[in-house]
Amino acid sequence: MEKLLITGANGFFASRFINYYKDKYEIIPLTSKDLNITEEKKVIETIGFYKPQYVLNTAAIAATNTCEEQPEFSRKINVDGSVNVAKACNLIGAKMIYFSSEQVYNGNIEKGPYSEEIIPLPNTNYGRQKLQGEALVKEVLEEVWILRFTWLFGFPERMGKSSSNLLSNLLKAILKGEKIRVPHNEYRGMTYIYDILDNLPKVFKSPYDTYNFGSENNLSTYDVARIMLKAMGSEKREKDILIKDEERYKDNPRDIRICNNKIRQFGIEFVDTSEAVENCIKDFSL
Repeated sequence: MEKLLITGANGFFASRFINYYKDKYEIIPLTSKDLNITEEKKVIETIGFYKPQYVLNTAAIAATNTCEEQPEFSRKINVDGSVNVAKACNLIGAKMIYFSSEQVYNGNIEKGPYSEEIIPLPNTNYGRQKLQGEALVKEVLEEVWILRFTWLFGFPERMGKSSSNLLSNLLKAILKGEKIRVPHNEYRGMTYIYDILDNLPKVFKSPYDTYNFGSENNLSTYDVARIMLKAMGSEKREKDILIKDEERYKDNPRDIRICNNKIRQFGIEFVDTSEAVENCIKDFSL
């Protein structure tokens, strides 16, 4: 059984990965309390002690507001911490997955979908930090896959880390009888967490490279929210729940859609966001 070490083990993605693959891999789960990835010496010692074949570095500050308000703090984790993990992997010959984001494309002027060949021009600290982390990790380690995730979604699960995503936010609004404001001038992929989990081991058989990794989508975030409500049987409550936000991104529509042609050639396929939503609702019998 191959040994896999995962940082940020109590996160939305990592906690589900650990449970999903507990019988396939020998998994070493490390939370921030177990390992502070900003401490280079400790990172090298810890990863060197376990000697995993693979390291999934999911530890990150993904909250964009935090990255804007505390750029030095978030950079130490998103950039410096990732480099420390790469150094440790390099010393023991471990392979690494660096989790990046679609938000590296957030400042590009031309319309998406974006392929990996385009030069990313991030205009947020989170996007800049992820892009810088990509570059620095590749300088340290050749055996690394860089995956640019879209916005992940899924329902809260027992003992699982919850994460703010459009589907769970809509469910809360339905249960509480509240309204939710959703941007009409935003276009981005949203990926069902279990589609990511199903496809991730296939990455280990792909060439080391940078890949867009998630569902493609050409609908606005508002239209995706409408699809989610319909899938949950709440389309008749649309006017009571959804507020169509036409002001946000009005002057400069946000387009961070991805194109998956590169990863698709290695047999990794994602359904589009609309189908992913329907599959998620079916899985949870809603």
